[in-house]
Amino acid sequence: MAEALPLFPNGGWDVHHHIFEPARFSYAPDRHLTPPPATIQNYIDFKRKLGLTHSVLTHGLSYGADCSSLTTFTSDLGHSTRAIGVIDPDTTTPSQLQRLQSSGIRGIRVNLYRYGAMHDVSLQKTALREHARALGPHGAGWSMAFTHTHPEFWHELTPVIEREIVPMGIKLVTDHFALLKGASMLSGGGGEVSSQEGFREILDLVRASQLYVKISAPYRVSSQAPDYADLKPLVRAFFDANPRQVLWGSDWPHTPLMKVRTHEEAMKETPFLEVDDLAWLKSLRSWLSAREWHMLMVTNPQGLYDW
Repeated sequence: MAEALPLFPNGGWDVHHHIFEPARFSYAPDRHLTPPPATIQNYIDFKRKLGLTHSVLTHGLSYGADCSSLTTFTSDLGHSTRAIGVIDPDTTTPSQLQRLQSSGIRGIRVNLYRYGAMHDVSLQKTALREHARALGPHGAGWSMAFTHTHPEFWHELTPVIEREIVPMGIKLVTDHFALLKGASMLSGGGGEVSSQEGFREILDLVRASQLYVKISAPYRVSSQAPDYADLKPLVRAFFDANPRQVLWGSDWPHTPLMKVRTHEEAMKETPFLEVDDLAWLKSLRSWLSAREWHMLMVTNPQGLYDW
């Protein structure tokens, strides 16, 4: 039997993963989630198993806006890693941003939990504006990522993005399929993915090169594990709109679904999800041409994260 070809003959980027080492760095007291440990060595083993060559470490919101853990973890992971930080826009200074950049950080993520904005579009607009303002001159070339659970909000977010965020040179990124759902998670389990609220606005932003979408954490938007076949229409829609604006991330170590937790729930350790990453990657690869796969896994992240 012929040996299977490697998934990443030209290298592969994982643009969304976390490290949690609470024994070295304590979690923030006002965190929204308490994850178990997921160490540097655990991730190196995961990366080697899949054949990945580069990664973008995303600051876990459980650490709040203190990036001490992030800069240490980024250094520990070595030269093949970039990082995305979390800041407090009220207190972050240009010199602090410069130090983060010197540590391999190439962008920020917006913590909507801090604003109580998970279900409030007005507060989400405030969060985006304040983080963009805090970036200042660093906005030109840096990325700004955010995750939220309401695709229907994009109708109101789009004017802010087009008129205020994009002109600053900020590269806006949204995580996890923009939380658009596969057919298995739509009402009745068989709806048209293109008819869901937010689909048109998101695709318009992608088409105009004003938004990157991470096709990450498929278990957040589909119940068809391990291959997530119902996500093919979404993946094809993103690529057909603009193949230069699509990224892949594992979301390792696979934290649970986003929700607003009580303080008691947030303080209790919550286990990670069990995910067959290899099966998902093989499924995803079968939907793309060799050129599209190379853009997704190599050239798009290289360009966005200043490699």
